[in-house]
Amino acid sequence: MGSQDLNFNIFNIIILIGIFQGFVFTGIVFCNKNYRVIPNYFLVFTALSLSFNNLQYLLIDIKLVEKLYFQIPFEFLIMPMFYVFVEKYLKIKHSIKTLVLLFIPFISSLILRLIIKFISISENLRKILLTLEEYLSLIFSVFIISLILYQILNYEKRRKDFDIKKIKAKTKWLKQSLIIGIITCLSWLFVIQDNIARFDNDLAKYYPLWIIISILVYWIVFKGIIETRIINQRVEIRSKNIDIITPNKVSIVSSELFLEIEKTIIDEKLYVNPNLNLELIANNFNVSISHLSKIINKNANQSFTDFINGLRVKRAKKMLSNPEFKNYTIEAIGYESGFNSKSNFYSAFKKETQNTPSAFRSKF
Repeated sequence: MGSQDLNFNIFNIIILIGIFQGFVFTGIVFCNKNYRVIPNYFLVFTALSLSFNNLQYLLIDIKLVEKLYFQIPFEFLIMPMFYVFVEKYLKIKHSIKTLVLLFIPFISSLILRLIIKFISISENLRKILLTLEEYLSLIFSVFIISLILYQILNYEKRRKDFDIKKIKAKTKWLKQSLIIGIITCLSWLFVIQDNIARFDNDLAKYYPLWIIISILVYWIVFKGIIETRIINQRVEIRSKNIDIITPNKVSIVSSELFLEIEKTIIDEKLYVNPNLNLELIANNFNVSISHLSKIINKNANQSFTDFINGLRVKRAKKMLSNPEFKNYTIEAIGYESGFNSKSNFYSAFKKETQNTPSAFRSKF
């Protein structure tokens, strides 16, 4: 077959780049010791399942291989692998029964394709079976996405209250990705319906869908690797004995209540709680919120938010200036100082020091 006979176009090239990216992710994870952790392995399997699935259809579509001898249903492995990653990432105990059920569709589809390949059946029946399989793949994906969202919501409910002994994993990026995944599934349904209505199986109609799914999955893999590393670093940071933060220099007329409040916040590391607010402190000392706010404004000469952020920045500065923490990411240090986002950390840090965390660290 000459090169002029190949069905190469811009869409196929983009898909081919995505396939290559999946293999690159695999190499990065297995070659870099910072990423060789169990949750990341399942992210790699997720990316590889997508890459091999797209590769099979790409070889057929560009007419490099008119008909593969046998197609493995990798599409039934993508979501189960991602489901296991989410459980590992959130540290949710899984049951063997659930895992077995997750991989039954892959085994069933594999058996179906073996039957189609080696048992003589009519072309119409073959098309019906493959169309039915595609519908089941779509339903299965939506089911797994829904199951993951359910697990995330339960996790958030259980971890609603702050616990200094436990680190809460970030879930917002997961929920956003899964919602986009559901929208993509609706587009997938439209393509299947259109092919059935026109009595064809035009792979070109899947181009935009393949590209969107590839971008989404590879972004999830990339984001998941980063978030997993941050979680692991936060666990390590919390296990270390960071120097105790000393109170700010205050006026000689500072009230005893303020000094007691400040000492409690520092000694018990209440400022590490990203959800710390006036109400929590007020309840702890049996005073009204308005009275507590006035005490802090008068004695610290700043708002409650700035007062707490000042303590958080102090903690961050101790880590950023310590060579022992040089290999920890800025995000991990920010979260372990009590900030709930990277942007809030950078904003508060620059307000206190007139430097970004990165610039401050470079001095040491």
